[in-house]
Amino acid sequence: FADDVRRVPMQQIEAAQTMGATRREIVYRVIFPSAAPAMLTTCRITLGWAWTYLVVAEMVAANSGLGYAILKAQRFLQTDKIFAGLIVIGVIGLVQDQALRGLHKVLFPYLKGR
Repeated sequence: FADDVRRVPMQQIEAAQTMGATRREIVYRVIFPSAAPAMLTTCRITLGWAWTYLVVAEMVAANSGLGYAILKAQRFLQTDKIFAGLIVIGVIGLVQDQALRGLHKVLFPYLKGR
């Protein structure tokens, strides 16, 4: 999020200061609204990484979960269960990503062309 906040144009902050905005007003009325779309995009990307790491962690050191089920199916050559697990992981990841994309469109309709 720090990079998203750093990308807020300094001219906007300086304009708010010139108009007498307090530090709190600058944060809540200038910085946050300007950085919010990028912050949601960062959350979307990070959720993908987190989902990947969760499945890998389940494969390495868990006694339950999708990663564990895939690894267990691999040991017994149950290819159908392996593919079913992979499809479930993919569908869950896709649903989460599309939900965040939809939220982005709803919250920031003025960014439609980007």
